[in-house]
Parts: sequence; C-alpha cells; structure tokens
Amino acid sequence: MYYRKTVGYRLFACVNGILMTCIMATVLVPFLHLLSVSFSESSAIVGGKVGLLPVGWSLSSYTRLFHHPSLLGGFRNAAVQTAVGTFLSLFMLTICAYPLSKPIKGRKVFIWLIMITMFFSGGLIPTYMLVKSLHLIDTLWAIVLPFCIMPYYLMIMISFFQSFPDSLEESARMDGLNPIQILFRIVLPLSKAVLAAMSLFLAVYYWNNWFNSMIYLNSTDKYPIMLLVRNIVAGADVAGGPMGTGTDSMSAASLKASVIMITTLPIACMIPFVQKHFAKGVMLGAIKG
Repeated sequence: MYYRKTVGYRLFACVNGILMTCIMATVLVPFLHLLSVSFSESSAIVGGKVGLLPVGWSLSSYTRLFHHPSLLGGFRNAAVQTAVGTFLSLFMLTICAYPLSKPIKGRKVFIWLIMITMFFSGGLIPTYMLVKSLHLIDTLWAIVLPFCIMPYYLMIMISFFQSFPDSLEESARMDGLNPIQILFRIVLPLSKAVLAAMSLFLAVYYWNNWFNSMIYLNSTDKYPIMLLVRNIVAGADVAGGPMGTGTDSMSAASLKASVIMITTLPIACMIPFVQKHFAKGVMLGAIKG
C-alpha cells in the first residue's frame, strides 16, 4: 500500500538533510583542507592560497617525514600499544561484564562502585605513584594496564549481556556447559556487533593516547607515533632536526598536515571492516526491551 508523504514529513526530511549536510561539512572541510596543505608547495601555503584543493603539487613534506629516524619506530610502537591494549581491554571488559550481568550477590554494590569511577578518579599524581610503585615506568604495561577497564564501556557491555535470553543459557547448561564454556562458545559468537564496536573505540583510544606515553615513558625509542606527532605539531624536531628558518619554517604547516594525514590513515582503514557491526553494537548495549 502506498502512503502519501505529508507536508510535515517532507519539511522534516528537508531540515534533517540540511542539518546532516552541515554536520558532515564541519568534519570533511577541515580534513580536506589539511590534505590539500600536505600536498601543496610551501610558497602557496605561506601565501594563504590553499583551500580545499592543493596548489602546486608537492610530495616534499611526505618525503621528509619518511626520512625521520623515529617515524617507523613510532608506528611500530603505536601498533604494539594498540594491539595489546585493545586485546587486553576487550578481554578484561568481557570477563568483568558477563558476571555482573547476572543476578549475583552484591551486584548492585559493584555497579555503583563502577559508576562512581565514571565521575571521580584518583588523579594523575596518585596514578603515577601507583604505576611507579609497581615498577611499570618506561614499559608497555604502564600504558595498558591502568586503563584496560573503562567504566563507560564496561556498563555498555553489561547492558548488552543482560539482553541475552535466559533460555539460551539454560539450554547450554542442560547440555553440560559450565559458565566459562557458555561465555566463550555461546555468548561471544553472538556478540560480534558489540565486540566490533568496542574494538574500534578501544583501538582509537590507544592509537591516540599520546599523553600517557609522555607521562610514563622515558625512552624516546619507545614513543608511539602520536607522541611524535605532538612534538612535531608543538614545534619540536622534524626529520631529525628542529624547525629552523627559511625553507623549514615555510614548510612547517605542510609537515604538520602530512604527519596528521599519515597517522589518521591506519584508523580510517579499520572503519570499513567494522562498519556493518558498529551502529548495531552501540545500540544493542543501550536498549533493552
């Protein structure tokens, strides 16, 4: 049956389309501008001639960045931090969220304690003292362990696991499965949506987490790429030497734009693989009928 669209519906669709277009523009325009700056000549950048399209194509900034002695090491360190952090966080969130989604004794107390940590934290100095007392300074575990369980993501996964029908797990118990087997053989294979969404959130967090690396890492050869990006954007060394005058100062904007582009690409490449699960995973953890 065909339903005629009312004037109110068409007006809503028009306003909604305009609003979504404006939101997309606020995201895409700065990105396209940085991309154009990274491929433009220094003289055009200094003259303010670069908009959404490159002016005078040049790859000099990318060539200079890939000759940076710490660039490949920074990518390697960031990849290790992201892979280990994402896997460990996902594992810890899962084994914590699944029991708390069941009617166990003291569950409400644990839930309230978790919610309190969403609004109050011990602070940077106590956290640093704790990490130092555990002899984790200047190690990978100083970046991963203190932050592997994030309360907000834990609450989402608890809500998601609560949405599973009890009859499914009762049938598994009748087949002789224990709770651990039920979790890994029944529940997790049916949780691909939320796991994919959490994996993307966690990967983005660990990939962009330069501040904790700056606080807890002392060796420059252990710096992730985002900390190197921070140093470059802040005006620290580029291509093994500080930004000087003349050509260096003229190409500073191009170098900053180039390094932002090459560090954004790995995370952007992940999105197509988790897109089909992303929206579903976020909503399943928030809605319970």
